[in-house]
Amino acid sequence: MDKAQNEITTKAKNNQLKLMVCLFLPALLFWLAWEPMPFTPLVFIAFVPFFYLAEWGRSTSKGKNFGVLFLALMLWNISTTWWVWFASDVGAIAMLILNSLLMYLPFGLSRWLQRKKWFKWDAKWLFIALWLLYEYGHHRWDLSWPWLTLGNAFSGMPWYVQWYELTGTLGGTALILSVNILVYQALNRDPLNVNRSFMMQFRLPVALVLLFGLLSIVMGQLASDFVDQKKSKLKQPYRVVAIQPNYDPYDEKFVLDPMQMVRDMAKTSDSAGPADCILWPETSLVGNIDVGSPAQDQQVSFLMHHWQKNGTSDVESARDSAQNHPRTAKPPSMLIGSNMIHWYIWMGKGKPDVAARQSSNPEYWYTLHNSALWIRPVDGSLFSGNNPSVQGGERQRIDNGTNINGDIQFYHKSKLVPGTEQLPFVTVLPFLERLAISLDENSASGTLGKNATAKALGNGNSKVAPIICYESIYGDYVSEYVKDGASWLAVITNDAWWNNTPGHKQHFSYAKLRAIEQRKWVVRSANTGISGFIDPLGRTTMRSGWYQGRDERSAQVALDNHSDDAKITQVGTQLALSQTIYLNQYRTIYNRLGDGKILKILLLAMLFLSWFNRKQKQAV
Repeated sequence: MDKAQNEITTKAKNNQLKLMVCLFLPALLFWLAWEPMPFTPLVFIAFVPFFYLAEWGRSTSKGKNFGVLFLALMLWNISTTWWVWFASDVGAIAMLILNSLLMYLPFGLSRWLQRKKWFKWDAKWLFIALWLLYEYGHHRWDLSWPWLTLGNAFSGMPWYVQWYELTGTLGGTALILSVNILVYQALNRDPLNVNRSFMMQFRLPVALVLLFGLLSIVMGQLASDFVDQKKSKLKQPYRVVAIQPNYDPYDEKFVLDPMQMVRDMAKTSDSAGPADCILWPETSLVGNIDVGSPAQDQQVSFLMHHWQKNGTSDVESARDSAQNHPRTAKPPSMLIGSNMIHWYIWMGKGKPDVAARQSSNPEYWYTLHNSALWIRPVDGSLFSGNNPSVQGGERQRIDNGTNINGDIQFYHKSKLVPGTEQLPFVTVLPFLERLAISLDENSASGTLGKNATAKALGNGNSKVAPIICYESIYGDYVSEYVKDGASWLAVITNDAWWNNTPGHKQHFSYAKLRAIEQRKWVVRSANTGISGFIDPLGRTTMRSGWYQGRDERSAQVALDNHSDDAKITQVGTQLALSQTIYLNQYRTIYNRLGDGKILKILLLAMLFLSWFNRKQKQAV
């Protein structure tokens, strides 16, 4: 009797130990597998403990099942995205809880289906379909946080996912979950079965991993033309300069004199030499530039005339220099992050829209935007006393009666960060407005205005995708820029809010996946983050390091310089990274299909596997 009781006690303790291991193990494995940690292949087993927890939950109450899985998912979220705390403690807590709750939905629904008598399919493979639906939906609502999309895990080894130009990250998610299921099933077979060797037990997951590795090699070889400088049928050379000004967003960026910052960044841009386009990071121009007449802003006017002279530091001097020394070279275009404001009159009842704010004059309303401003400097030797203007935000030719010709275009960030740039439910809970960011010290906080769709900026074959910060996480949305004519991708961002944590490293790494999905060069300009160049194979050709602080009076020099024509210059604490990229108008299968169609294909595949596996079990 005592022996039997001891065996029961020992078994219970072993089960508790197994439960605790499965509770904490996913967080450890995902932490080791996620950028910037180097053990990416661990994602192929990181989900296995979740399946053990889900299986244990079938024999227990709904409350215990939810509690254990939710805690395990929460630990995973904390281990990989804890750095959000540096940007917002309240936002971090809300994000961690909400994301963990949403991740539980595929588990909860799978458990519910398994308990139904009419359910005849294999729940494990159906779980993949449910998870894919969760990721797809999570990308497309106001509280989206796609940072931990499983397919993003391969940002640490882009050489393995060259096939993302076919499927995007949804394909990566399906592969990771499929391998984990096969590993789980292999582990549940009798390990002492003499008829099966260790390799035979795991032959299916190993074969699947190797198969996609082989596919990646083939796809990478087929795509090598996009970076082969000797072949120019699909692309044209284009010189780009990316500026990293390294302004502290708390103590400097929105405190220092805006014009002085513009002059300093222009000086740093000049140090890089001739270029076709210059990138400045998110919110480089502060003070809320008027959407109706951006060229009348002092900062914009200065930049429109700056490259008509040589080292002059103000607009008037630029005009004088241009009159006496006409240009002989084509001035570069610029893509600059900017705060913008749209004024309008509203006499109706209530707010015009969720992003509208009322001025001191009740008749006048305004909307704030986090924008990308594309400027083609004035190309001529004479300047008029009148500033050019653009109305309504659409691209228009600037010609005020002299020989001045220039373009100003802009795009308003559309994928807004939940809780800081976009507050859901504000019409029901208006007090939430106080929790949003303020674009400058004089502006009210609240939800920002945005573009309805992605919009490429520029002219002709050199149009650029003006991807602003958080938008670079959305592969399907980046596709829309390319559909609008973008031949290269520019990411302008400000990653300083997270301090020197894995956050800015993950953000940079995700851009590698966008390069593969679109087969386009990616150029990244970050304020106190990582600026750099990524080729269409997802390889970093040049990047900067994290800026350590203005007290040191130096910025970390650029790393990973693998391009012969790359150039790095430093002016004070600011960096200028320049390199020749190659433009192309190619559209990948992923770009043509989009996440919606790819999701349908993957769902049909998972449903078939679920049905087929169930039939096999019944036959046995």
